[in-house]
Amino acid sequence: MTKHWFTCKVKYVRHDAEGAEVKATESFVLDAYNYTEAESRMTGICEQEGIRPFEIVQITKSNLVEVIRFDDADQWFKVKIALTSLDEKAGKEKESYQHILLSATDVRDAYDKVRKHMSKVGVGFVIPSVIFQKITEVFPLEEEGGSHALHGAPDLAAEPEAV
Repeated sequence: MTKHWFTCKVKYVRHDAEGAEVKATESFVLDAYNYTEAESRMTGICEQEGIRPFEIVQITKSNLVEVIRFDDADQWFKVKIALTSLDEKAGKEKESYQHILLSATDVRDAYDKVRKHMSKVGVGFVIPSVIFQKITEVFPLEEEGGSHALHGAPDLAAEPEAV
């Protein structure tokens, strides 16, 4: 079975700085093998984080191929990458698209980080869009034998771990 990234929207009531109850809806990203596991994991995460009462109002399978977290940033950006390859039979260039979610401080930082990350791939690529995502947190699935961490180094000298 293949693991997929899911976006889960959770509605709950939280207390603001003055103690008043405020309704909130937040988006979380997690990986799971299917919708049932995604819902089960999201329920466990909400209970573990002390979010009560809550309602999972939406679970959507995303088109992300990779999620990269850098320790120096807490905003999330979805980056569309157009990969260019040569179709030898037709003699034409083909484009295929991939989406990466990564943490960065701003759009420029996200663009630069993806460019550095993709430069190691060795195929032609273009970055047609970098879009801010209102995501509260990303929860990777824990792998057997340890945590499935997706933390990158704060400086770009070291390559981040990708999921």
